[in-house]
Amino acid sequence: MRIEILGTRGHIEPSAPGHMLHSGVLVNEVLFDLGERCFLERGPEAVFLTHLHADHAFFTEEEVAPLQVPTFAPQRWEGHPEVQVIRSSREAGGLTVTAVPTVHSISYRSNAYLIDDGVSRIMYTGDLVSVQRRYRDRLPEMDLVITDGSFIREGGLVRRDGRGRPHGHTGIPNLVRFFSPLAPRIVFTHFGSWFFHDVDGSVRRIEALSGASSVEAAHDGMAIEL
Repeated sequence: MRIEILGTRGHIEPSAPGHMLHSGVLVNEVLFDLGERCFLERGPEAVFLTHLHADHAFFTEEEVAPLQVPTFAPQRWEGHPEVQVIRSSREAGGLTVTAVPTVHSISYRSNAYLIDDGVSRIMYTGDLVSVQRRYRDRLPEMDLVITDGSFIREGGLVRRDGRGRPHGHTGIPNLVRFFSPLAPRIVFTHFGSWFFHDVDGSVRRIEALSGASSVEAAHDGMAIEL
């Protein structure tokens, strides 16, 4: 399995060399999230969207012709009827891709994806408060997790609506504790403003959380071979 992290910047103004592009992860020939129009130039065999915020699905805020590649998301998008809803597993590009419902937004449904090529298994989460409760105890062991680096502080930024439903992003330390029993390697992407105040220092803060699992920060174009 070959993984390339195409973009690592959250939905924010700050950027830095190596952290210019929004979310996208290419696994073999299958693309997960489409935060930039240029990612389509890689010619993916299929696209799986974690959710329909613009930094993960650029076409939700830009005029664009129908996507000419099979595209799957947790919900439909008006104006792009070619986007298909995924609720379980799909085969694409030699991979089995399984949707795992997550908590992130009140307005939009969200998925993480388990990605399996028969030899290796990884998870890509997109933005994350948590995996939905009924799926947490069913997660398998994985070789790698790629997940949400929006907040370095404990607890992240999680709010609740009038019905008590959480939304936002949990903290990197929380995600390390959650995923460490499941995977020996955790890579963070989708960085928030905190990361850009001191990029080198931020990378070191993330790496310092290594323990049972190796913890590291992604950069645009980062390649991983499993």
